[in-house]
Amino acid sequence: MTQQLPPHASPEQPATAYAPTTPQRTNVMAILSIVFAFVFSPLGIVFGIMGRRQAAERHENGRGLATAGMWLSIAFTVIGLLTAVIVTIMAASVASQLPQQPDSSQQAPTAPSAANTPVVAPDQLATEVAAQTAATNVTCAEQLPGQIGATTTCSGTVGGAPAQFGITVNTVNGTQVGFQIARIG
Repeated sequence: MTQQLPPHASPEQPATAYAPTTPQRTNVMAILSIVFAFVFSPLGIVFGIMGRRQAAERHENGRGLATAGMWLSIAFTVIGLLTAVIVTIMAASVASQLPQQPDSSQQAPTAPSAANTPVVAPDQLATEVAAQTAATNVTCAEQLPGQIGATTTCSGTVGGAPAQFGITVNTVNGTQVGFQIARIG
């Protein structure tokens, strides 16, 4: 029986045996870095770093895969953080533009009942308007309720010309009513 030689071997040289090569493994951490880049990117960064180191130490395939997984994970983490910051800023902006609701734990002040509300009679108003403005012939058509913000008008003459005065309540202390008088015409 004759031995077949490989084409590059000569009959003078003995044939060398070819050892079958086993395919190199791909590093598991490198694969996980790609997977976790899309699932949970901070963990993808860790797996990418570990995969690069292990692939170099163990002479395994996957160093490029680990590098790609690491950079994808870094990019997705940065994008996620920026998105969270932008959403937080936008939510704060929208919340600041919403009308404020009163605190339900605090009771709103109750309006005084008509029986307890002090009033300033029209003739008292007329006397006070005349004293503070040097107006004459002052008349006030209605009484002024003792509630802050309540208003009424009085008319009279100043220097022979007709004038109107606006009276607005600005303080109430028990039965004492403080008001402001302003000429309006």
